[in-house]
Formats: sequence, C-alpha cells, structure tokens
Amino acid sequence: MRKISSLEYLSMSKATRAWYKFCSFFANLPVAIGRWFRNLPKLFGRLFGKIGAWFENVFDAFRFGNWKTRLSALIWGFGCFAYRQIGRGILYLGYEIIFVLFMVFFGAQYLGKLGTLGTVETHEDPTTGFMIVGENSFSILLYSMLTIIVLIFTVVMLFKSIKDAYSNQLGYSIAQRAATMKDDVGQLLNHKFHLTILAFPSLTLAVFTIVPLLFMILVAFTNYNSLHLPPRRLFSWVGFDNFSAVLAGNAKGLSGAQDAGRWSYTFWHILGWTLEWAVLATVTNLFIGMIVALLINKKSIKLKKFWRVCLVTVVAVPQFISFLLVKQMLLDNGIINTMLVKIGLEPVQWLTKSTSLARLVIVLVNIWVGVPFTVLTCTGILMNIPEDLYEAAKIDGANPIKMFSKITLPYMMFILGPSLINTFVGNINNFNIIFLLTGGSSGNVNSQMQATAGDVDLLITWLYKLTVNDSQYDVASVLGILIFIVVAFFSLIVYSRIGSVKNEEDFQ
Repeated sequence: MRKISSLEYLSMSKATRAWYKFCSFFANLPVAIGRWFRNLPKLFGRLFGKIGAWFENVFDAFRFGNWKTRLSALIWGFGCFAYRQIGRGILYLGYEIIFVLFMVFFGAQYLGKLGTLGTVETHEDPTTGFMIVGENSFSILLYSMLTIIVLIFTVVMLFKSIKDAYSNQLGYSIAQRAATMKDDVGQLLNHKFHLTILAFPSLTLAVFTIVPLLFMILVAFTNYNSLHLPPRRLFSWVGFDNFSAVLAGNAKGLSGAQDAGRWSYTFWHILGWTLEWAVLATVTNLFIGMIVALLINKKSIKLKKFWRVCLVTVVAVPQFISFLLVKQMLLDNGIINTMLVKIGLEPVQWLTKSTSLARLVIVLVNIWVGVPFTVLTCTGILMNIPEDLYEAAKIDGANPIKMFSKITLPYMMFILGPSLINTFVGNINNFNIIFLLTGGSSGNVNSQMQATAGDVDLLITWLYKLTVNDSQYDVASVLGILIFIVVAFFSLIVYSRIGSVKNEEDFQ
C-alpha cells in the first residue's frame, strides 16, 4: 500500500481517513508479524542469558567454594549445617531424601516408559482365560510429566543449596553471622511477606491450571481417542500428524486418516464463522450499547433510573436461564410462532430452517443479552466526561455531531479499548449462547464437514463435542492449542495498537 504524506492525509475526508487507516492496518500486519518474529531471538537471548547467569553463579560456587560448599551438591544442606543454619539445612536434606524415595519408588518407572507410553495392553490370559490388566498410557503420560516438573524443581533446589552454602562461606570469611531459622521466618513475615501470601495461590495455580494445560498440550501429539482409550488400549506418540490433519488435511498415523480432508475443511469452516461471530457480537453490542447509553444520558430524557433498572434486571438474570427461555420461545410451537399464527402469519423455524437464519437469531439474542452490560459501562464513562469540554466546544461553535466525534467517542474508545479485547476473546469462546440455543447445529447437514461438527458450531463448542461425545481427545487438544494461538494473535496485535496502551499518559 502506498505511503502518503501528512498533507495528503489531512486533505482527506473523514470517511477516507477511516478507510485508509483500516487498509493500512491490514497492509502493515505482515510487517508487524515479521517484526515480532525477528524480535523473538532477542527475547530468547535475554531469557537464556538470565538462565546462563544463574548457572554461572553456581559454577563460581564450585570453582571458588571450599569443601563444605562442594559437598552441598551431594549432601544437600551440608553447607547450612556447617555454618549453624540448622533449620534451613534440615529442609534441604529432607527434600533430598523425599526426592530420592520419590524417584526410586514412583517417578523413575513412569519416566522410563515416556518414550513409548506403554507396550503391554490389557489382554486375556490364554491359559486361564482371565483378563490381565496391562499398562495405562494416560497414567504414564501424566505421572511422567509430573516427574519432569519435580526434576526441574529439584535442580532449582540443588542450585539453591549450593548457592546458600557459598553465601555462608563468604559471610563467614568476613565474620558475618549466617541467618538462623528465626531470621528466615522473620523475613517471610516482614520483607518477604508477599512470598508467604502468594505461596498457596501459586501452588493451586500450578496444580489446577498449569499441569492440566501442559498435559493437554502433550495429548495433542498422541493418538488418544476412542480407538485408543486406556486402560483397555494404549495410545502412542504421533508427532504433528494431528496438526497436519486439522490444518492441511494430511495425516499419516492419525486414526481415521482417510477423513483427514474433512477435519481440515471443518476446522477452517468453523474458524471463519467463529471470527465472523466474534466481530459481529463485539461490534453490535458496542455501538448499540453506546447509542442507548447516549440516549438515556440525554438531559431531556425522563425516567433515567427506570431505564437503568430495566438494564440491571437483564444483567442480574443468569445468562443460561435467559438462553434456555429464548430457545423455548423460538421453538416451532413456541410463543413467538403461536403469536404469528394468531395474526395470520406462517410460523417460522427460527433455529432449524437455515444456517443463515439461525446465525442471525443468535446475533440478535446476543444483542439483547449483551447490550445492557455495554450500556452500564458506557453510562459510567459518560457521567465522568468533564462538562468543561462540552462547554468549550459550544463556545467554539461545535454542533452535537462534532462534539460526539471529537469528545465523546474518543473518550469512550480510549477507556473501552482493553475491555473490547476482553469482549472479543470472550465471544470467541462464547460457549453458552451457541450450545444452549442450537446445540451447535441448525439441522442442516454439510457432507464435507466432520460428523460431530454442526454448521453453527464455534471452535469451543466443537471441542466440547469432540471430548464429551466422541472421545477424540487428540484432535480436541489440537483445537485447544489453535484457539489459544488465534486469541493470543488478535489480542497482542490489537492491544499493541490501541490508544489506551500507546498513549496512556494522555489520559492521565
């Protein structure tokens, strides 16, 4: 796209400027993506630099430390015991003993089978006829991953033991007393109290969020599906076959590889509708909500509290109840069709006639449910715009349209920018409205799509069906990763370009 000068830009009309900005954004998008990838080596360089500096400190401890420091690598906490840090030394030594027992009796046996995910399936003993339970690929993968996490944490603890021993050695050389257990507890209750407070939330985050997330990522590289369900059957590693099937329609080791083309077609078809839905849902709620908020906040409008209470009532009702109620109203024999018949019109199959009509109804229902949230947010913003700005604009002869475009809209968009990203991401993963209204399908069968997927499905609802209905965990994991990539891509691109981030100091 041709670059224009500032004079050419200023000579454009408002509509032309908006179109130029829109085109420039997408024209510069490949450059921005390329710049991001070019900066990746620098980011990784800084990361590995910090890790290297950490290893360098441990190397210095071995190089310049005495025998007590070096022995701390074998007997953890020895350097603490030697300098009368009994409490810290007991913690290090106790962890070492627990780790050794963990690896001998538990971790090592699973880690050794990680490469194959098991070789012995549940089978029938030919001599006795009894079923012999074999290995479990699910347990092997899960416990191997946990063992690796424990190993990483153990390396950190080992280095910490060595560094503490070396610090004690240096402190002893200048007659500095080593910190006692009482000193450590005092630090945790005073200067490092934030670590004490965050310890339990961080542990729960790791156990209930990070570990399942890592497990899901690993499942994407296996053939864990209905044909390979442990403990009856074993699943194995298939590399990038699942990604190849979903993205390009190619698969070597993927079970059901003959339908790989359908997997790919379904993914791109649903991805297109997911993005289309997210844009429609976000834009319609934003602008309709903004217009309604402006109308309610006009000085000439009466009963402002009444209208706001009506909006709060819609927000107060749980969304899933609203969606189920609307679905009942839109059924073939629902209240809406009953009213149409009474006035002499033909009933309409709102959700089961055509894909386009079903999607339109979903967007309209989302407007009814989502606009009140936007109105309440915009109302709070409008009530905090300084009146001095409008008074100054009136003195300068600005009309209402000019004041809206130059004062109200920029002010609102400046504040709503980060919220719009959150709304867009939420709409990409808006499971409730799609599933509760249509179940992901309008009843029209597309022979090119994978059987589980419906013509109204979003990626998130399709993922749900793959896991709950088909036990196709491998492809579902791939979808989870791809959803994350799509959401992260759009979020980072938009977040880096909105005025709330680029010109934060202007608002302050």
